[in-house]
Amino acid sequence: MTALDDASAFGIDSLGLIPAMAGSVAAFDEARMGAENADLHWKPGMFRNVAVCGMGGSAIAGDLVLGAWRERLRMPAQVLRDYYLPAWVGEDTLVVVSSYSGDTEETLTAAHQATENGAPCIGITSGGKLNGRYRDIGVPIIDLPPGLQPRAALLRLLVPLVVILSRLEVVGPADADLDDGRASVARAVAEWGPEVPTERNRAKQLAFELLDTVPVFWGAEATAAMAQRFKGQINENAKAPAYWAVLPEADHNEICGFEGNGAFSSLCRLVMLRDPRQHRQVGRRFTLTREIVEKYTSGVIEVEARGQTPLGRLLDLVMLADYASLYLGILRGVDPGPVEAIGTLKERLSTTP
Repeated sequence: MTALDDASAFGIDSLGLIPAMAGSVAAFDEARMGAENADLHWKPGMFRNVAVCGMGGSAIAGDLVLGAWRERLRMPAQVLRDYYLPAWVGEDTLVVVSSYSGDTEETLTAAHQATENGAPCIGITSGGKLNGRYRDIGVPIIDLPPGLQPRAALLRLLVPLVVILSRLEVVGPADADLDDGRASVARAVAEWGPEVPTERNRAKQLAFELLDTVPVFWGAEATAAMAQRFKGQINENAKAPAYWAVLPEADHNEICGFEGNGAFSSLCRLVMLRDPRQHRQVGRRFTLTREIVEKYTSGVIEVEARGQTPLGRLLDLVMLADYASLYLGILRGVDPGPVEAIGTLKERLSTTP
């Protein structure tokens, strides 16, 4: 028995993020049904491009969806993390405004510009100004349940986006992808939940492997966004530093940054997020790059996504990142729930200088 097999160890989780993971399948189903039944106002074929506006977990949902459909998108689509919209956003742009709280200032500023430019908008939110102000002017709102940490609401943000893009024919029919994604979520809960002992629980094992290290996550193609998500979950749930990069871009710069870094090399734990369907040359890059940099790290961990579809494989990694980062927080003796630094920053930004 390890520290993570003692139920009393989870008492530090003040917001109950770990037991809440057991409800992930129900969250998936509720999000899918809500988006399938929503009145979107528009017909397919009305749009030339797509902008997904959001920050943090709300934006990463867009990154993951666009990554899963990267070869199947029927029009240009981009995730925008900023106060300002580019000039190409106009009346023929579908703008998905994603903010769990509904009060994210960058996203609200972008939403204001989008409506001023006459762009058709859809909101995904649990409340706030996005739910009130924009519903009142006719923006369709996909309602999410309130009271969650935004990073713990990823499925509720991601699944409606898939359904919206499929219903408006930005991507093709998505039922098979969604079914496979649901299967990945269910499998993860069964295999990686807190009641499963460490000897049979890959998420707990990974938490031990990352303890007292500085993880560097590498992804490629569909798993590129997952590298960022994994990094962010380590930051917020485990309150620990972590970094991310994407291949093949990292082979043109970051590969040179490992040699001769002394103390960092002894702490760095490289985590490669691999997809069995990646381009052959990308697969070779993972293998060859590992051979070059491994001696400058404290070790390399390879994780291969499981699933029949790109969405299923990404959600397999999403669940692993959530569980492993939460368990790492427990091992570090920190409460994975509160994110006081983010709250402090928001409070200071809200004060007029």
